[in-house]
Amino acid sequence: MKTLFRIALTASALMLAVGAIAAPQTVTLEVENVSCVSCAPIVKKALSRVPGVSQVTVIEADGMATATVTFDDEKVTPEALTQATTNAGFPSTVKGSS
Repeated sequence: MKTLFRIALTASALMLAVGAIAAPQTVTLEVENVSCVSCAPIVKKALSRVPGVSQVTVIEADGMATATVTFDDEKVTPEALTQATTNAGFPSTVKGSS
């Protein structure tokens, strides 16, 4: 009986641990002042350096850019991502998230 209890307890602990793992989140930022060929790479680099960011895509068009960022929401917030672009000289706002 003790063995069965230990197995059940271990299984329960493992299920709780798996549930605690955060799923990656994705946010889309609208980035201002992206007006030259070197601007989009600077935005991408600024976002990539934020701890918890796993992927960044930046698409530039007409002086604006859209940055799609995948991140660990236990390590970073969308507000920290907008601050990173602002600190690099490219103010941004959250356009959408999932």
